[in-house]
Amino acid sequence: MINNEYLCKRREFFVVFGGIITIFAIFALIYTLNDNSWGTESESGIGDVAGYCERIQAGFIREPANTWSNLPFILVGLYVLWMMQYDSRDGLPSLSNRSWFTLMYGMACTAVGVGSFAMHGFNTNWGGWLDLSGMMMYITMPVFYNFSRFFRWDEQKFLTAYLGINALLSVLHWQYGIGLFVWVFSIGIWLAQETAIRYQQQPLAIFLVPIAGIIILIGYNPANFVREPVGVIIIIFMALMAWFLYQLDEIKLQRTHTPYFWCGSAAYLLASFIWRASQKGSSICEPDSLLQGHALWHILGAVAMFCFYRYFRTEINNY
Repeated sequence: MINNEYLCKRREFFVVFGGIITIFAIFALIYTLNDNSWGTESESGIGDVAGYCERIQAGFIREPANTWSNLPFILVGLYVLWMMQYDSRDGLPSLSNRSWFTLMYGMACTAVGVGSFAMHGFNTNWGGWLDLSGMMMYITMPVFYNFSRFFRWDEQKFLTAYLGINALLSVLHWQYGIGLFVWVFSIGIWLAQETAIRYQQQPLAIFLVPIAGIIILIGYNPANFVREPVGVIIIIFMALMAWFLYQLDEIKLQRTHTPYFWCGSAAYLLASFIWRASQKGSSICEPDSLLQGHALWHILGAVAMFCFYRYFRTEINNY
């Protein structure tokens, strides 16, 4: 029976679920008020091939496969929020109990799905902005979560830093298109942090692991990477990050990497290869097929999100 007690026990889930329904209702209203169009369009028009391969169609959804494949992101986020009802409130707040950390992780997963749905579904500039804003919200979540463990932040400090920085990044992306740059840097920081948790006394490893990860994920030629301005910036930044993490007080966290960290990493690595190969003009791009490589990138990305959620829940905090 659904009553106040039932809703209260699952309030995080129902608040976010209600928010998602409201957002999609707003999408439908915008479409209706613009006479069954999306107003300001991106550079591509109806019948053109979008940047991520699928041919743009008329109607409410412009790229069907690349749009509906975002539902797994939302489902993973709602799963995290639904499972919070079973989490204890005891112990230090973390992704293993009912806390703001868990709530933000679930919301970040849903934000990726909603934002990417807007980008591929509507082909507008504001849809693209929502897409990268959601991606930044997700990828910075583990970065700020790890720093909250290293510096023993409480939930309020974490929320202030995480939400404040993401609001700023979202504004900067609207003005300067920095989203993908932030995405790459955040992956590098996260890899450096995870390496430091196990190998803090080996700064060379903390430096090399994120550099290698970025080169593999983005598909850079290592020889070109060290000569390009962006590559030089990343190398300098990661060297400073390695030194910073090495100089921290002893990191007293333990996490079990098998199987979830490695499964999540493998899913995301495969997704990245497919992402590159399925773009417009690339090797597996078939604009009129319902089997879109970019849609598979979404599904594998959602698998990675679920695996990393389970990985973070293996944490043992020895501070």
